[in-house]
Amino acid sequence: MRILIVGGGMAGWTLAGLLRRRGLTPTIVERVPEYSRVGFWIGLYPFSANTLRETGVYDRYAKGSLPQEHYIMRDSHGADMQDMSFAEVLGRIHGFMGGLQRADLLDILREGGAGSDVRMGTTVTALAQADDVVTVTFSDGTTSEFDVVLACDGIHSSTRTLLTRDPHAGLTDWGYTAFTWWTPRQESVGNSCVEYWGAGGLFGLYPLEDRINAIAGMPTPVGLDDMTQDEIVAAVREHFADYPTPVREALEHASDDTVFPWTMVDQLAEQWIHGRVALVGDAATGFLPTAGVGASNAIKSAAVLADELGRADAATIPLALGLWEQRTRKKVEANQAASRTLAKMMFVKGHTVAKVRDMMLKHYPVEKVAKDVLRSNIEPW
Repeated sequence: MRILIVGGGMAGWTLAGLLRRRGLTPTIVERVPEYSRVGFWIGLYPFSANTLRETGVYDRYAKGSLPQEHYIMRDSHGADMQDMSFAEVLGRIHGFMGGLQRADLLDILREGGAGSDVRMGTTVTALAQADDVVTVTFSDGTTSEFDVVLACDGIHSSTRTLLTRDPHAGLTDWGYTAFTWWTPRQESVGNSCVEYWGAGGLFGLYPLEDRINAIAGMPTPVGLDDMTQDEIVAAVREHFADYPTPVREALEHASDDTVFPWTMVDQLAEQWIHGRVALVGDAATGFLPTAGVGASNAIKSAAVLADELGRADAATIPLALGLWEQRTRKKVEANQAASRTLAKMMFVKGHTVAKVRDMMLKHYPVEKVAKDVLRSNIEPW
């Protein structure tokens, strides 16, 4: 079976590793010429992390990630609103929430997919389907035929644009930008994910063994694209100047490294399958980071797809794609809905509305908001 994976990210390398275990050798094209260390904190839920066992890299993940002890939600003055124990909630299924740098997770997945045919610095420029084959034109001018094309090229998928002719199809801009950077460990954070919810701002601290990923979410500044790094740092510091000490300590280190702007956009594709081309992971359903579940869903969805393709031949690929969508779409979109619900609660700008929200959150457990995410660990896909 001739399989093309477009995009060497979380979903792409998960697919590659699991397809290799089924005797298939996919071709992967990745637009960057080489991988870098760019990328920040990622948390993996057990339903996703357990897929790494089949490719033999779970132990590396378990040793290389930091088990997150609690999810702590505080108001902008530092008062606790929620304290959910990951150990209690996920320990019931003998799993843990592991936090690690995105680049490290990608290295782990690439090890699991070793042996795949990889073409770096390459993109897809055209697709044509006829007679049960997809003819693909690449950015180097070459063409090849494939039995199936799996688009794993992210929330701004160029493959999706080739299929729909609309680069904005399914995208929602929430009007916020998260600015992220690395900062030293803090005793007050420990091994817990700590978030400070304010009016028009969310500040999160997400720990690794040796450092913390600071993420400052605020309304997108006017003229952001033209702002210098110093102007970005100044804007973030001003916005969160009145937040508690752990936030101010993290802000002091905002100049230590690049403060990367991450526009809060998510994506919901109307159609996952276009003949023998399928949108996978963020290319189909791109997540906001608000529930920390985007990477987990991309990896799990890719694992289910590998399972279905592993039982197919070239002739039955359309059936395999259809079965994969039946198994995954409702779950993925339910998890995205949970992420969006949290976003609506986070992204409030008025102080009066924020006070009402804060009072409600003290009595409404976050487990209820994220119930579909937690169910993903115990229900079949």
